[in-house]
This record gives sequence, structure tokens and C-alpha cells, in this order.
Amino acid sequence: MSHHFPFFVSLSPNSFMSITTIDGYLVPLSDIGTIATPSLYLSDVYYIPPYFAMNLVLYFVVKICDSEYNVYFSPSDCFVQDDTSHKVIEIGRRQTGLYVLN
Repeated sequence: MSHHFPFFVSLSPNSFMSITTIDGYLVPLSDIGTIATPSLYLSDVYYIPPYFAMNLVLYFVVKICDSEYNVYFSPSDCFVQDDTSHKVIEIGRRQTGLYVLN
């Protein structure tokens, strides 16, 4: 999960999918798109509307790994590493049961 909404380079409506939060709320995944930052490029990333999650983006670990990045987790944080250069390109902290990328 991330606050990276401004990094979407493409975004398309996706009105047919939703997720259920740990506390039982059904949250729509309103859009799907591609994110590009100086260090990370991911396609098929879901966007959660701001009125549900304060402008959060939901990443699936499998999508990150399919994009030739490695993801490592500890009880308190996680990081994304480029598979070729082994450089850490994103760091996340665990918050309320989810890992939030900076």
C-alpha cells in the first residue's frame, strides 16, 4: 500500500472489484493503472478512492515480484530491491496490519 497516487502514469476505471478490510468493510478498487517513480515501474496497480483510504494505492506483492523486484518483510518494515542491481528502491513501515511504502 502506498500514498503514491501522483505517480500514476495511466489510470483506467475498474468498477467491478473490491476488497474487504480486516475490520469487515467492503472497499471498492475504483481504478487500475501504472505507476512510475524514478526507481520503480509497476503495472496493474489498484487505486482506492480517497474517501475510503486517504488516497492509498494497493500493491500486490506478486505484481512487484513479476516486475523483477524482490520484496523483503520484517515484523516492522519491508523493502523493495531491484533484482539486477540489488539496490533498495522503496522502504515501507508496518502500520495497522499493512506495510505502507514511503
